[in-house]
Amino acid sequence: MVRYATMNDLEQIIDMLFQCKLEMHKRKLNMWDANYPTRQTIIDDINSNQSIVFDYEGKVVAFLAYYPMKTDKYEKYYKNHENYCLVQRVMVHPDYRRMGFAQQILGFVETLGFKSIRLLTRNTNTYSVNLYNKLGYNVVKEDVLDTVVMQSCEKILKN
Repeated sequence: MVRYATMNDLEQIIDMLFQCKLEMHKRKLNMWDANYPTRQTIIDDINSNQSIVFDYEGKVVAFLAYYPMKTDKYEKYYKNHENYCLVQRVMVHPDYRRMGFAQQILGFVETLGFKSIRLLTRNTNTYSVNLYNKLGYNVVKEDVLDTVVMQSCEKILKN
């Protein structure tokens, strides 16, 4: 079931974050480390009332945070500059991958009335790149950051 995250979910989200970091490091994706995202980052996401989880049989197995009208350094490359949101920290517990949970929580954000959704990923994160392509996100800008190609993506929902 897709729902908004609450503080009661915090420990499960933190455990999932830890498991995701371990799995990412095994794939040599050092996007998330000891400094990001932190426990406080997740607490702030939950307190914003703009974070979504997928609760599967009483276990939180997916998470994301979304921020309406939040800008990033790729702002000038996006197509839609009205009523958009920036999605951050998309994660699915490694034991629950390829079950459609990321697609469902992203789909929930699509129902919130935004005209577009923006997100950022690394081109080496093939799981995310493939998912975002499948869901209709378009790369609007690629930029090299610390020898890694960052992809800024956008999905236009309404014209």
